Amino acid sequence: MIRNDTKIHQTSHELSGRNSKLYLLVTLSGMTAFAPLVTDMYLPALPALTDYFTTSASMVQFTISTSMLGIALGQLFFGSISDKLGRRHPLFISFFLYLLATAACILSPNIQTLIVCRLLQGFGAAGSIVIARSVASDWFSGKELLKFLALIAAVQGIAPIAAPVAGGVLLLFTNWKGIFIFLGILGLAVFVTCFRLKESLPVHKRASVSLYSSINLFVPVFRNRPLMLYIALLSFSTAVMFAYIASSPFIFQEHYGVSPMVYSIIFAVNAVALTIGNLLSAHFKNPKKTLNYAVASLFVCTVLTGFSLIMDLPIIFLCISLFLTLLCAGATFPVSTNLALDLEKKYKGTASAVLGASTFLIGGIVMPLSGIGNILHSTCYVMIGCAALAGITLLFANKNN
Repeated sequence: MIRNDTKIHQTSHELSGRNSKLYLLVTLSGMTAFAPLVTDMYLPALPALTDYFTTSASMVQFTISTSMLGIALGQLFFGSISDKLGRRHPLFISFFLYLLATAACILSPNIQTLIVCRLLQGFGAAGSIVIARSVASDWFSGKELLKFLALIAAVQGIAPIAAPVAGGVLLLFTNWKGIFIFLGILGLAVFVTCFRLKESLPVHKRASVSLYSSINLFVPVFRNRPLMLYIALLSFSTAVMFAYIASSPFIFQEHYGVSPMVYSIIFAVNAVALTIGNLLSAHFKNPKKTLNYAVASLFVCTVLTGFSLIMDLPIIFLCISLFLTLLCAGATFPVSTNLALDLEKKYKGTASAVLGASTFLIGGIVMPLSGIGNILHSTCYVMIGCAALAGITLLFANKNN
């Protein structure tokens, strides 16, 4: 749609230079880490929540599911309206909602209220993660975008692994409410930092539809078959990580009998594996070839992990296979994200929203599946199955390019 000179002049005024790369890296990384921190940091406090509200474990676990649902729905909402309104205003709205919902979580009188507040908290947190990816794709492209996404993905990969450890440390000094207070303070700090974030989407590039009609922006994204294939690939690769997160406390602490401190060390080592995978993927020249190797290696390593679980091998074999699995999973995240967002030139915010929502929706499905029956066997089947689906999706993606 043709814009007049006044709006183009307004655009140049809005985009008066770009923030420094260092500022963008720090700020966007902090925004990206929000959703997994909200989901996972209070995991060590779940037993305390059961006692506090005098309820069942399943009701407390439902607060995890609703937060992930909120994150998925929030990304769809904020991604589409950011293509219409620009990046800054939806971001501020999302932070405001997040802070209000976090305060409501702390003041919740019963588990039912907490469940609803967690849904709203996840919804608000989703705005930061989807808009962070959109801002990165607005300012950067090609190899530069891949390197930037790799750094952001390193933070996004570490956050869900490190969050439970951080929550456990906080519980040494406070209770479950203290964890939510910390999340509120962290959100406020990132919110203040975002005031310096400059608008990255000029007016003449914004979607020229009403807010009500912005839902139609999803139609061209869903019809973009190559884009959706890469999104599915990323979701299945991420699901391998979510299966590990859901089952690892029970596998290591209950089955292998390690202490919480040893379990925290294992978590930290695997966080390093994800980071290495994220960063290594940006140093290869051909993204598609890199993704082929990463997905193939991921499947092989999940088979090794599954073998360690099924055969109940000594813990050292499981730790090595998990390290390699998460290393390969980490390598797929930035490459598949880069390839996906490069395929949608017009509605990057909406595409980023679909990408983020898909990973959390599939993660929300996978996490309870990994705990059905014998947790060693179910985790094995879920991880191998997700890696296999990632490989099959990659085959279709290669045929469409």
